[in-house]
Amino acid sequence: MSETIHGICSLSAIPVRKDKSHESELVTELLFNEIYEIVDITKEWLKIRINDDGYEGWIRRLQHKSITDEEYNVLRSSAIHIIKEPISKYKGLTLSFGTVINEETEDTVTIPDVFSPDILIINARKLLNTPYRWGGKTVFGMDCSGFTQLCAKTAGYMLPRDASQQIKHGNLIYFAQESQPGDLAFFENEEHNIVHTGILLSNNEIIHSSGKIRIDSFDQTGIFNKESGQYSHFLTAIKRLH
Repeated sequence: MSETIHGICSLSAIPVRKDKSHESELVTELLFNEIYEIVDITKEWLKIRINDDGYEGWIRRLQHKSITDEEYNVLRSSAIHIIKEPISKYKGLTLSFGTVINEETEDTVTIPDVFSPDILIINARKLLNTPYRWGGKTVFGMDCSGFTQLCAKTAGYMLPRDASQQIKHGNLIYFAQESQPGDLAFFENEEHNIVHTGILLSNNEIIHSSGKIRIDSFDQTGIFNKESGQYSHFLTAIKRLH
């Protein structure tokens, strides 16, 4: 494409898929007011790159709303207010936690200039029992890295979308007993790929999305699920955002 075309999400959320098909895997979701760049076009689908985290995927052309360069620049320089409640009603839409709007309401806060672990934990707890959904980023379904990305965003830190990308951020903490509330923990599968992440509430508790957003026991081995009586995830690294 010879020129950059920008769009904005004008719906509560828009599914972003791996390929240009309704049956294709959901890789993430656009939330209301999120801006994106179009990188490829077909008759029914657009490949987009999300402005905030650079994530790419396909959306339906019917759900696209174009914005001009002038509108793009105004939006990028506008004051940012972020939804702090699980669900908020706004101009006829039902908006989910972590959605950015450009005016203050009773359900919004401004994003702090300096990352706050306390805010991270307060907001993470608000999402307890949200169902798990692969690729999801709303209170109707959220995956593990969507959960940590949104919570970190409300606390003043913009993480990338996937756990395998998020682990590259922050300072490494070598032992679980040295961790602090607000640190992120990462977990790998048998092929040593990073497949899971969560937020530490203390050096022995973690909140994460696994079946639903839940609190489980945590130690140097990993996450211990009291219901099953066994470890569900095995620890790879602990990182401290700053």
